[in-house]
Amino acid sequence: MDIGCGVEMNCCKAVLTQFPDVRALIAVDKQSTVFQQAHFRDKKINSCVGNILERDSLKMHEGKMNKIISTNTFHHIDDKEMAFRNVYRLLKPGGEAGFLFVVNSWLYEFLKDLSELPKYSAILKGALPENLYPPDHGNQYYKEMLEKIGFKDVRAFEEEQRFCFPTDECFKDSIFGSLKIKLKMPLEAVETFKKDLLQVYEKAVGRYEGKLCHVSVRLNLLGVKPMESSDSKSKETTVN
Repeated sequence: MDIGCGVEMNCCKAVLTQFPDVRALIAVDKQSTVFQQAHFRDKKINSCVGNILERDSLKMHEGKMNKIISTNTFHHIDDKEMAFRNVYRLLKPGGEAGFLFVVNSWLYEFLKDLSELPKYSAILKGALPENLYPPDHGNQYYKEMLEKIGFKDVRAFEEEQRFCFPTDECFKDSIFGSLKIKLKMPLEAVETFKKDLLQVYEKAVGRYEGKLCHVSVRLNLLGVKPMESSDSKSKETTVN
């Protein structure tokens, strides 16, 4: 099962390429339009509209999954513990889960700093979520969370990912594009804002080999649901 498959279906594509003997793969997304617009299709892929935070939406699959993966989805989820619990419920005893999600971002920190400047504080107010990447929510924090839920053999490690923008214009358009639907800004102020974005980012973060880059820290998190035991059954029945 791939949770948060998205229109690109990247994980589904990778799994079927690397493991052609896989008999079936369930692609899950909370938006039904994802499956109408999917860029990759295969007869082995079964589409499922469901939300990992809403247990009932995936209840038919509980206790049936051998493996569950999710990439670049969990940093969009506020109640991660509930989502992890629902993943645990979906797994068969002995089933494995793997997650990859962002736990820190230079870009987010930069935009927070920008929002504190008097010139842009009113414009950016409400455009950024509060405390998106708490500093203490790293590999150890999430490792302990999975262990508390009941996962065994939990492994967690962070990796830094760097994406360099081809040109400064690409940087400005990308950052502004991600904010524009939330910004209250007159059209005549847009170009000035884009220039300030570039200057402040360059001063705060700098360049890598002459290019502006977005650097994020992503967490690889892996866990196994233990084989049936009185302990695991107890954990399942006491989870709300």
